[in-house]
Amino acid sequence: MPLRWIFPLIFWISSTAAWAFTGVVKTAEGQPIPFARVNVLGTPGWAVANSQGEFSLPTPLKPPLTVVVTGSDGVLLGSFSFSEVPPGTVELRIRPRSETLTVTATRPPDLVAAPATAFSLVAQEDVTFRAPAQLTDVLDVIPNVGRLEEGHSVVPALRGLARYRSLLLLDDTRILAERRAGPSATFLDPLSLGEVEVARGAAGVAYGSDAFGGIIAARTRLANPGQPWMLRYHLLAAAGAPETTAQLEASGSLGPGALTVGVGSRDFDRYHSPKGEVFNSEATFRHARLGYQVPLGHGILRALWRSDWGRTIGKPAADSYVTRAYYPEENSHRFVLSFEAPLRAPWTRYAWSASWVEYQLITDRDRFATSTSPRQLTRADVSSHDYNLRFEAERTWAFGRLLVGADAYGRFGLKATNDTYRFQNPQAPTRTREVSIASARKDHLGAFVAYARHWGIWDLHLGLRGDSSRSKNRGGYFGNASFEFSRSSGFLALAAKPLPALEATVQYARGFRDAVLSDRFYRGISGRGFITGNPRLKPETSQQWDASLRYTKAPLRLALYAYHYEIRDFIERYRQGNDFFFRNRATARLKGLEVEGAWTLGVGLELVLGLQYPEGRIVDDDTFMDDIPSRGGFILLKGSRGPFRWESRFAAYARDTRPGPLEKVIPGYATWDAGASYKFSETLEVGLLARNLLDRAYYGSADVLAVLAPRRSVQLSLRGTIK
Repeated sequence: MPLRWIFPLIFWISSTAAWAFTGVVKTAEGQPIPFARVNVLGTPGWAVANSQGEFSLPTPLKPPLTVVVTGSDGVLLGSFSFSEVPPGTVELRIRPRSETLTVTATRPPDLVAAPATAFSLVAQEDVTFRAPAQLTDVLDVIPNVGRLEEGHSVVPALRGLARYRSLLLLDDTRILAERRAGPSATFLDPLSLGEVEVARGAAGVAYGSDAFGGIIAARTRLANPGQPWMLRYHLLAAAGAPETTAQLEASGSLGPGALTVGVGSRDFDRYHSPKGEVFNSEATFRHARLGYQVPLGHGILRALWRSDWGRTIGKPAADSYVTRAYYPEENSHRFVLSFEAPLRAPWTRYAWSASWVEYQLITDRDRFATSTSPRQLTRADVSSHDYNLRFEAERTWAFGRLLVGADAYGRFGLKATNDTYRFQNPQAPTRTREVSIASARKDHLGAFVAYARHWGIWDLHLGLRGDSSRSKNRGGYFGNASFEFSRSSGFLALAAKPLPALEATVQYARGFRDAVLSDRFYRGISGRGFITGNPRLKPETSQQWDASLRYTKAPLRLALYAYHYEIRDFIERYRQGNDFFFRNRATARLKGLEVEGAWTLGVGLELVLGLQYPEGRIVDDDTFMDDIPSRGGFILLKGSRGPFRWESRFAAYARDTRPGPLEKVIPGYATWDAGASYKFSETLEVGLLARNLLDRAYYGSADVLAVLAPRRSVQLSLRGTIK
């Protein structure tokens, strides 16, 4: 349907009455939690409580209800179930222990996304229990999340939409990099996070470019005003995949607000696969963070500084003994300032945020000496600054919910150099320098509107966005060049709920994505070889169909997702000889099925299921695409009883005989992870987690130079909270 018909549809919809759900959010001790966010799971948008924790949800509600409460920083605090719409003011008291919530078979509660989007949330308690090494490892309990590359530089991708087609957010700001594999947040320690939210599916209307596949949103923990002071610690040691970790965080009320201070250190030695040591797989990470939340006027102001450092980040590959590729340094410094407040009807809330990021990535390719050639080291040094500005406001309108907003984001001061050292004389190597990019920048400006309306058994959702993108390069290998594009994107979705427990949704979305700066203007080494950009790349445009079928009735939650995406002018990285280049292809086609389920078996016991069946082809020549995940799935059984908690995850994936042009056939494999923890008191919890208990040899990715993943490993952790 043409996008120009979207807004006339709003006025066609007949009116219905709405009821309000009013309440107050409090701690277990009865103190109000100011400016908490409240959402009814499965409905769009959220309400912001006032300074006394009071809120009102004007959305039409139909029981049964699950009400989700997050802190003002968006991190999950708790959930509450109601068999009917409660009369009067409801008191929601948050339990002192971090909540773990399975959100299978629902819509995103805390991200602006179309209704057929598949949503998952990994809560703080789960992240702490599993202590994953990388952000990508957090997502192994979510179906159809792919992995590009191996080791600590692994890159996540949703539904096979890799290389800047899946958006990564850290505290509502973009994570960018100039790596050809896409942003991975390699520098980010998951143990510093409060939660990770994942929305799989078209999400470009509210978030702009880079969101064809969906959104991965990570949130840093911040203390809420009124919270007593506490000290959290986490100590960890592991064997098999050797690791030592130390985390410390202090938080509590300071003046009218609340302060959070955290530091962390993680050291990884080379790991072993079932067939021996994997060379070049070590890494070291450090981080420090400082955050403050304070009531300001009728809203809450959040300020957060994060500094993250990575050192000697290995990039293991089958040829690492010939040419070792690694990242000596990756540095990220970011400052985020944001504000959110409730409003009087008909407006319900507004929010704004601004961020500044300084980023640097150094890549080394060290070709070792042979009998016929001397050692040669090439170093690429890429640095830049990023900015993000965003405003959004929400209100009731035409008997529905209306969201309007605008954002601006970009990268400036991008510089890239390549230094080559030749060790013909090991005591006095010669150096040559090439300036790949002298100065480049890219700016996006966008405005968006989204509307949701309920009547009877039907829900209508629609959105529209306009974007202007400008790229400019000065100097360097490609010289002076500039490009400017303006495009529109949008979605239209219709959902039906013929039964209280059953909902079906179909949606159409259209988006666009411009090439990143390095795809156009960079020439030099990368982790996998020498690469040359292409200034003449056209922007991609997408046509995306999604359908979902969700069933939610205690004790079962089940969802089926189907998608069919076509991306025109698809930007492809390809290999010619030993070097890599970029080009546009006519059309890439992705399609697939996903199944998610959660079954509460008894008090404290839950079974979670995830299955995936993806496929991707280049229509031009009917070849398979790179980066498409293998077919298979996982079963997760977890339980808790008093101070004892345990979980067991079994995953199996079929032989992948559909490699892309830069991949190889990957044999099928199965893995089994299991762990348990015992909480002696608030100040001490002991955890034990074993990975790859079957000790199977399998590849970490489908890359043609992929190496084997770690063998059986065990990690022991001590953690707790001192008040």
